[in-house]
Amino acid sequence: MFAVAIAALLAAFFAAPSSLPATAVSTGDHQLAQRVAALLPDSGLAGGSVGLSVAVIEHGKVRKAGLGTTDGSTPVQPETVFETGSAQKVLTATLLADLVETQDIKLTDTLAELWPDTRFADPAVAGITVEQLATHTAGLPSIPTRDDPGFPRALAGYLLADNAYASLNDPVRTLATMTGVHPGTDYSYSNLGYAALGQTLAKADGRDYATALRERVLAPLGMHHTTTRTTPGVPADAALPHGTAGVAAVPWMNPAWAAVGTGTWTTGSDLAAFLIATMRDDAPKPLTLTHRPRAKVSDFSAYDGRVGLGWQLWKANGTRVSWHNGLTNGSRSFIAHTGDDRAVIVLANSTRTPVEKIGFQLLKLSIPEFDEEQSPHPALLALTVLLALGAPALTLLGVARPRRSRLSRPLDRLKVISLLTAGTALWLLALRVGEWGHTPRLVWALGCVLLTNSVVLAAWRWRRLPTTRGRYLWLRWLTFSVPTLIFGALLYADVMVLIHLP
Repeated sequence: MFAVAIAALLAAFFAAPSSLPATAVSTGDHQLAQRVAALLPDSGLAGGSVGLSVAVIEHGKVRKAGLGTTDGSTPVQPETVFETGSAQKVLTATLLADLVETQDIKLTDTLAELWPDTRFADPAVAGITVEQLATHTAGLPSIPTRDDPGFPRALAGYLLADNAYASLNDPVRTLATMTGVHPGTDYSYSNLGYAALGQTLAKADGRDYATALRERVLAPLGMHHTTTRTTPGVPADAALPHGTAGVAAVPWMNPAWAAVGTGTWTTGSDLAAFLIATMRDDAPKPLTLTHRPRAKVSDFSAYDGRVGLGWQLWKANGTRVSWHNGLTNGSRSFIAHTGDDRAVIVLANSTRTPVEKIGFQLLKLSIPEFDEEQSPHPALLALTVLLALGAPALTLLGVARPRRSRLSRPLDRLKVISLLTAGTALWLLALRVGEWGHTPRLVWALGCVLLTNSVVLAAWRWRRLPTTRGRYLWLRWLTFSVPTLIFGALLYADVMVLIHLP
């Protein structure tokens, strides 16, 4: 057993979650990389960030830098591809503006007019206009929690860093069933609204969203590395998404929700070309149209916050700034430009990277709303240790104690199965929700050793154990079935997420 434990320790240690610090490697503009490194949590020495691609534009000149890695070991280059997240919404809004310019759609068009074959359960939903969808004033929830039967599965996917959007239904079909909506002028951020907008724009164009966006927006601006995936997978040499260092996440993808920023990828250079075109004095009319203020954003009244088509429009420290950010299960994005010909792009493949703080500070703007904690909450560290080490320790203790105690019944085969299922499920869950950027790899390895010893000990005692113990067999089977089914489902979910990781 000692040899098995040593082998398990070594194997688990080398397979444990790990990543080079984001400041360990940099490419591109060295001075820019140093500025960004100083803005990272814990100075980038611990696990907040995995990799970043940053670009700064000043009066038409672009400086680019890459920091950290795409996957824990491969350096990020300035041209590395990242998930766009909700920064995609400004591209979707630009597609809308182009369709308005060519008179293929009007901002005052309603869903009922654009989807004449769809029967909407609520006349208020049917009367939602294109402009309300594009400015988040349609009165819609961000995600259809009670109107989409796929939401519970989507929530589970989100919590386990899986593809949370995969199970959501077609957004227009979901809107058709919704009631109790109150469109107007009040701002309420809605991914559902933008997903429906994307589908509506595709219908107006006559092609799918990806094709319409590519032909009308991306190709004319030279954004050849900005893509929309319609099948699972990631672009070549992409920065793989992470919750935190060493904890990979499954990229989001659902073609029906692509306009929101699922399955959409881009580079700093592509977004730089987009922002340079936007800031030109002779900018194309669609790019100008997206920046026209249309509704107030009460949450940002301190900055005279307004929303255009897609863009957030602020006055911060006396400077006009247009911006948008993005967040997926494992990536973050931030793009912004000012009224004095400056712009910034920050793309990160870890949700622990404060891209908004970095972006605004590179623009020399201090925005307290986006200040983030420099280190993870102690409760997250405690939870990591509890799941990765505590659960296996309790499993081994349960298998090693065959007799009845005050807190547990005597060991039998049903209890062995329950203990091993629960311990393994929670140990693997630590991979999905653990704070591994700040937790020693040895914690994971020791948990593996404890589980391995539990399995070996259980196998050694198996023949001598009865199937069940207790006076009331039906109650014994019930107390076995319920927790085993629950932890079995969690174990299955853990494994499926691991299988789907890129």
